[in-house]
Amino acid sequence: MEGEPLSALFTPALVVDVDKVKRNAQRMIERCEKLGVQLRPHMKTHKTLECADILTGGSRRCIVVSTLAEACFYADHGFDDILYAYCLPFDKVERCAALSERLDLFQVLLDHPDALEQLKKRPLRDGRLWHVWLKLDCNNGRAGVLHSEPEALRLAQDITETAGVELTGVYTHCGNTYNCRGVDQIHTVAQETTSFTLQFMEKLKAVGITCKSSIGSTPSCSHPVKDMALLSEVHPGNYVFYDVQQSLIGSCSLEDVAVRVLTRVIGHSPHRNQLLIDCGWSGIRYDLYQLCLPTFVFAQWTFLYHFRFKYIIYGHFWI
Repeated sequence: MEGEPLSALFTPALVVDVDKVKRNAQRMIERCEKLGVQLRPHMKTHKTLECADILTGGSRRCIVVSTLAEACFYADHGFDDILYAYCLPFDKVERCAALSERLDLFQVLLDHPDALEQLKKRPLRDGRLWHVWLKLDCNNGRAGVLHSEPEALRLAQDITETAGVELTGVYTHCGNTYNCRGVDQIHTVAQETTSFTLQFMEKLKAVGITCKSSIGSTPSCSHPVKDMALLSEVHPGNYVFYDVQQSLIGSCSLEDVAVRVLTRVIGHSPHRNQLLIDCGWSGIRYDLYQLCLPTFVFAQWTFLYHFRFKYIIYGHFWI
């Protein structure tokens, strides 16, 4: 298809503006360099080798994934230093062990003592260590042990004291930035999350534990607060493409959105003032009601319409 016009594509089709992807990636790299923190980009939005190479600057190191399928995919293509940022499922311990024994650095996430017990039952071969991140909930409404509870510090100590296991870092995702509208609100959430994370790191230091710290979300990393410079890493992901939701939050402008969905008009009913397009309704209706806007908004895509204009959408849309 290289060199052919967009009109040659079958629809619906996801269309990526690679120049915008590169620009978004470079801006995030520069932000992190200015802060002095390590960028660990999340792969779950794009799930491609091409974008992964752009986000890592070609190093193929230091990435985050949400599924073992993603982890295996990237490992099979030469990526390393992979963090499986999903609270450890007990049925996947053996597969995580295989990756830990295969790669230079494969890291897992947990937020409960039972998960630590599973790691104890499966020591790694050749003296290798389980590299573990503790998932911390900093009032974000996400997975993780609550930062203010004694159990959080106790679990960190237990990880540190367990033979064959290393506490690599503390991981927090400020997903509540997705409820923000505007940079000021993003800053408020980012500052709260950063402060709670740093306070917890001080608790660890007081009992003789040192490890990395990481927070993430595209909104917080697109508009970082000064104190984020005190962290070790950040782990945004959506910024590779951005989307309409991110523009409404204030993470980006619509000009930064690097993806579009190409669809075709497949029917016209002038007597009902309607066009039919081959892009599914099921994929777009939820955010339309959630956002209550004169747009159909869903994940990284949008249909703009005029109040006198109607759509009928048939088929199914995938995201």
